[in-house]
Amino acid sequence: MLPKFIFQAEENLVEKPWGGDYIAKLKEIKAERIGESWEFSAHPSRPSRVAINGVTPLTDLIARFKDEIINGFEEFPILVKIIDANEDLSVQVHPSEEQAKMLGEKDHGKPEAWVVLDADEGAKIYLGFKEDVKPEEFRKAIERNENVLEYLNAIEVKKGDAFYIPAGTIHALGKGVRVLEVSTNSNITYRIYDYGRGRELHLNKAFKVLNFKKTNVEDLRQKPKRLNGLMRCIDAPFFKVDKIITNTKISNETFKILLCINGKVALKCDSDVAEVTRGKSVLIPAITKEYEVEIEGYAEAYVVSPVKI
Repeated sequence: MLPKFIFQAEENLVEKPWGGDYIAKLKEIKAERIGESWEFSAHPSRPSRVAINGVTPLTDLIARFKDEIINGFEEFPILVKIIDANEDLSVQVHPSEEQAKMLGEKDHGKPEAWVVLDADEGAKIYLGFKEDVKPEEFRKAIERNENVLEYLNAIEVKKGDAFYIPAGTIHALGKGVRVLEVSTNSNITYRIYDYGRGRELHLNKAFKVLNFKKTNVEDLRQKPKRLNGLMRCIDAPFFKVDKIITNTKISNETFKILLCINGKVALKCDSDVAEVTRGKSVLIPAITKEYEVEIEGYAEAYVVSPVKI
């Protein structure tokens, strides 16, 4: 029988040359250069392991209890990460579902969104082109190893800022930004520019999916919306992200993932109680139809919900 609240048996951490110590400090572990923490991943490249019957891959658990966990979905639809950009990340783009199929990818398309959890003073993200760009001109700039950031919207960010990044939108995290990233369940990235670090670029595929039109940043910046005990940070076609601001009661039609970034959160339903502490996350399966959330005064926690399209 499934518990009403499911926890990871171990952290799912990814070392990166650009990673820092934010995630290690958040999770109170000893590790270096951790760039990403995957929270309840069901992606085949890096599935999480959950604390049921000892230790069980999340993908195996979903195969056995699909309706009980992800009611309404044929497969686990989202990928949730915490990312620590201790250095500038590569400039990249992701395809849409249709483009991924067109290009023969086995993975899904990847629209995504960022909620800024922490940012150094003056830190930036890069999102979309400042003006319409001619593909041939842009490609020549890349091949000459020019600083292509000059073509992009540079946005100084602070904690709490949130942005939706549609497939086809060029983007990058700048040094000193840490985000909660939510996307569809895909790990496709086409790297466009990497500051001359020598890593492989994926220009042929990238240029088939890039939107070369001017991007109005304000169209992608998310406007916070107050709900019952929640503040909606991301309201996107495939997923929503809510920050918990007061004690509240949440109804579940399908699963949710709750992440605690600071302090402590208590979850209560008719037959179970769970505590989620700083740096931890919990998967709330579809069978948990309704539950109460009690949040300490200074705690910071987010609930990620998939959206059926």
